[in-house]
Amino acid sequence: MTFLTAARYGVDAAVVYHGGDTEKYLGEVDRLDAPLLMHLAEEDEFISKPVQAAIKTALASKPNATVYSYPGQHHAFARHNGTHYNAAAAALANGRTSEFLHQQLG
Repeated sequence: MTFLTAARYGVDAAVVYHGGDTEKYLGEVDRLDAPLLMHLAEEDEFISKPVQAAIKTALASKPNATVYSYPGQHHAFARHNGTHYNAAAAALANGRTSEFLHQQLG
């Protein structure tokens, strides 16, 4: 949803955690003008490694997009009290998000 909103509605900045189903809309990557930050869990059980690779490849052509991968992490690793919550990975992702939003919206 975040990727689509950023591509279709001209937001000031967007942050995607996990990005399920983003691959279905990669044809819209050329419309992405807003700064975008995406966090992907490398062991995400809902987003396969080939799909993650496709997302990274599509966004690599956009200088305003940054994708971070989190090795060993599963879907929703940053969701506090979730099944796969990992405090260290969540802190890293959340810190990157905070810095990104301060740079883009500050």
